[in-house]
Amino acid sequence: MRISNRVKRNVSFALLLLGLACVAARGWSVFMTPHSGKAWFEFVGMIIITWCPFDSFRIYSRRLRNGILYGSESAAQD
Repeated sequence: MRISNRVKRNVSFALLLLGLACVAARGWSVFMTPHSGKAWFEFVGMIIITWCPFDSFRIYSRRLRNGILYGSESAAQD
């Protein structure tokens, strides 16, 4: 069963929104205790974790814009 790039893009977008909410929550803990190393560690960790769905969202959006509904660019050239 193949999953289209549109579905993958939408799932990535939902995970991105969830990640942004977590970054905001971790940012609030940094704001409340700016000298806490644990708060900064969690905040930076959430930013790194949130980058993954953001990058996937960009990749799948670009593929859809190029008219590739399934697979990647290399598969479309074969």
